[in-house]
This record gives sequence, structure tokens and C-alpha cells, in this order.
Amino acid sequence: MNFSVQSFASRIWSRTRSRSISLGGYGVTYHGHNIPRRLPAKTVWGAWVCLENSGPKTWQRHHPEGKRVDLVVYCNGDLLATHLMPRAEVPPGDRVTIHFPLHAPDSSGAYKIVLELVAQNETRFSDQGVKPLVIKLRIDSPLGDRSGEIYEQASRINPWYYQPTRGIGQSADGHTYPLFVSKAKGCYVWDTEGRQYVDYVMGWGCSLLGYADERVQKAIADVLHSGAVVPFPYPLEMEVAQMLTEDIPCAEMVLFGKNGSDVCTASARMARVFTGRKKLLTCGYHGWQDFWVEKEGFAKTGVPDRPEILNHSFKFNDLDDFVRLFREHRDDLAAVMLEPSGPAESVQGPVQDADRDFLSAIAEMVREAGALLIFDEILTGYRYPSGSVQKATGIIPDLACFGKALACGMPLSALVGRSHIFQRAAENIHYGPTFKGEMYSFAAAKAAIQIYRDEPVAKHVWDYGTQLKRGINNLCNQVGIAARCLGPPFRTALTFDEPDPERLSLKRTLYLQELLKSGVTTYNGIMLPSYSHNNSVLETTLDVIGSALEKVVTAEQQDAFHRYLEIPLL
Repeated sequence: MNFSVQSFASRIWSRTRSRSISLGGYGVTYHGHNIPRRLPAKTVWGAWVCLENSGPKTWQRHHPEGKRVDLVVYCNGDLLATHLMPRAEVPPGDRVTIHFPLHAPDSSGAYKIVLELVAQNETRFSDQGVKPLVIKLRIDSPLGDRSGEIYEQASRINPWYYQPTRGIGQSADGHTYPLFVSKAKGCYVWDTEGRQYVDYVMGWGCSLLGYADERVQKAIADVLHSGAVVPFPYPLEMEVAQMLTEDIPCAEMVLFGKNGSDVCTASARMARVFTGRKKLLTCGYHGWQDFWVEKEGFAKTGVPDRPEILNHSFKFNDLDDFVRLFREHRDDLAAVMLEPSGPAESVQGPVQDADRDFLSAIAEMVREAGALLIFDEILTGYRYPSGSVQKATGIIPDLACFGKALACGMPLSALVGRSHIFQRAAENIHYGPTFKGEMYSFAAAKAAIQIYRDEPVAKHVWDYGTQLKRGINNLCNQVGIAARCLGPPFRTALTFDEPDPERLSLKRTLYLQELLKSGVTTYNGIMLPSYSHNNSVLETTLDVIGSALEKVVTAEQQDAFHRYLEIPLL
């Protein structure tokens, strides 16, 4: 996407106003937008439109009868997209700015873009005499860039992946935003245009040593002469299992899977079989499978609702909240499952490290009630000091789930725990993934675990994360922004002290946008340092973060977030 947006787009905001009120009680005034007069075909533009509710009815993002008010975008009469309001209610007289990705048509020519509001299950504003906003757009020849071609294909057949810019591939000043990765090495990724980024997602935490560590790559290459999945286990599987029983305090027996959801689900089933009870108390993120997500309801998960909810969540490091749930459900409590350090506690990310007293109190109450204690150490395994939270704190669970860094980029997870629990319950959880014995991942795990044993991997991550947090907090003080970096050093995030949800979204999105524009990738601001991050990378990272924070401060002082934002809101 090597083009200057100014050559295709007018930078002057449209000030065309259209105001009308219908007999149905809906009205809107359009106060401006940034949709340009010209765009290249097949590109995605970060559009926004400012609306005022000029009618007597409140616009609702959610409505008990489904009559929410949405922004609907048409191109030459064809529906392009429907976009929700950015806040719960827009009362009469209030203004709201909606940011959305505008997908340019595939072919050059003249087009008519129409923006209008719809009260779902009730009426289109235009059907009630409210004029829509009509924009004439000239589409030029496509740029032929690689990312744009791939994104156009992905949007049709496979859009289910992380898209922080929702397809917007270039900023107004010509910098690229990453849409796809062409290669990864160490703590860097390169997009399909060849631009290099310092990465803090690190394969969602699995590349603890860094991407494509040569020792792990060699271990995989050494076994490629044989098949990956065979009817009987390779000895490598037993070697890795033995290493886990040596490294993890609670590990007497081992069961393998391919991802964290596999083994978290297996642990929940094993606890229910072992105790004969059904209820779970949980804290943190435990995957995408039914046992944990069902509490969110059928509409959000596709998991049928139960007459009685079996999974209840408590707040991290909040013993009073835990005790309240524990007293209510203890008679049918099968297990308590929690991330013992750094779970995400809000949309902004992790806040707190492990609290030994909190973990100890839970362990005592759970065992007194005859239930099991399960640590979800998918992320903390081999990343936390001493290699695990249980080893560092001395609070030993009955079962524990490991993954992410276990095979340093290859798909492998493990459920470990007490042998008497496994022997009584493992045969009755209906567990048998086809790929759980795949050999290439065991080769990677054996090499990675040996490196974790021989080298100060967890210490380096902790020290680097500590310096990163300190540096970010110093920058916040220097630029005068109400924000701070929180979370344990292995998993940190910048947290804005902003009580208003809409302004919080504006600040977080602009911050993330500026990081991407300057070559630093995070997961919505969450940062996972690796063994491959070094002092030079830290210096670069802090320079980028300092500039991003300054841009947020400028936007706040000018009350001009919408002017600076190029990507849709988080």
C-alpha cells in the first residue's frame, strides 16, 4: 500500500447538514464526516461521521424489543455494513461520532455512498421522511498491493482473526498498518510490505524464547524424517511428561492436548467426575469451550442455556467476593479454577500479581469443602519466576494447566496433577484428541524446557518487564497523562484513568493506532515480553510509547480525538 492518501482524498471535512424530524419521532443532523472524494479500489478507509440526535426519541445501542438504532451504509443501493452506536444511549440533543471501516468497491467508476440510521425492527429513518447523508465517491484503479489483495480474499472467506485496524492498511501519512505477517524472528515480525515491527504479542504468548528460536527449530527438523501422528506414542512424549513431573510441584501424572482450552476443559471434567459435583468457581480466562463460556449465555456463545448456571466467576485477589460465592455453592462445588497471576480484570488488561495469602485462603477453603483447586498456568508456565506460580508461592493445586510456552510456538498443552485424581477420573472424561500425540511439538517442547532449565529465561522476562513498566510510568509522568502501566512484569498493559467509557475507548484506540503506526505491535495494548527482547528493543519501545502518549495528550487538550483517529474504536 505504497500511496499517499492525500493524493486520493480530500482532507477537508464535509460540513453538509441534513436535519429533519419525522412523525415517528426520529431526527438526525449530520455534522461532518471524513469520507474522501476519491479512493483506490479494494482499499479500506477509516471513516467517521458525526451525528446529532435532533429528534425527541433516545437512540439506544441495545433495546428490549430489538429496536436499537444503527448506522447503515449503502453503496449504489447495496448494503455494505451496519454499525452500532458507540455508547448505550444517545438522548435528544446529544452528538455521537461513529468510526467504521469503509470498504471501497472492487471496480473503478462513480459510486454513491449513502449513510442513514435505522431503528431495527421498527423503521428506517428515511421511510419516515428523514433524509440520509449522500456522498459521491470516485473509485480509481486498485493499487495492486499484496496486503490489500489478501485482505480482500480474507474478508470474503476467512475473516476470523485479530484485526486491530479492521482492514485499514495505511495511515494518512503513508505509514503501513500490519494486516498480515510475512515472517517472524526473535521479537520482530514483518508485514507483507516488508515493514519490521517490534512485537509484544509473541504468538499469543507461546513464543517465550522468541520467534523461530534456532535450537527449537533444529529439534523439530531432527524428527521430520518420521510421521507426526502415529497409532502408538513416541518415546518423546514420555520424556516430556517426565520433565513436567520434575519441574511442576503438583505434577504426578500428565495428560496432553494441543491448546489451553483442551486441558482446561479436561480439568473441569476431571474435577466433576472425581467429586461427583457440578459447580465451578472461576477467575480469569479459561478458553473458548462450553464449560467456561456457557455463563455468558446462548446469544453470545451458541451454548444452550441451562436451568441453573454451573460456572460462577469471582474477582481476582478479592477474598470477600470469593467467600460470598463459596458459601452459596460449596455443597455442590467441584473445583475452583483460576489464573493465579495477572488475569485480565477489565477491557484494559491485567492489573495484579499473585497474592500468596489470597491463594492460600482459597486452597484451604476448597479442600475443606472436598473440592479441587485448579491453577490455570497456561500463560504463567515457564514464564513466571521459578517456572510456575505454584513453585514460586508454595501454594500447590490439585490440578494445573500448562500451554503457551510449553513448546515455544508449537501446539502443545498439558494437564498435570495428583495421581489419585487422574487414576479415578481420567478414564471417564471422554477425552481423545487426534493430534495430542503429535511428535514435532514434543521435540520442540523437550528442547524448549531444557533451555528454560539451563538459562535465566523467566528472570530475563521479569527484569525486562519491570524496566518496561518503570519506563512507561516515567513517560506518563513526563507528558502529564492520567495513565499507568499495570500488571505483573510478564504481562503488562497501559491503563488509562478514565471513568467515561466512550473517552476511554478514544484514548485506547488512538494509543494503539500510534504504536502500530510507529512499528510496535501489542494485543490491544497488552504486552508480553520474551527472552528475545533486549535493551536496544526496550529503548526503541519506550521512544514509540512516549510519542504515542504525547499524541493522546494533544488530542485530549484539543478535544480532537476524532480528527486524529484513523482506525475504528476498540
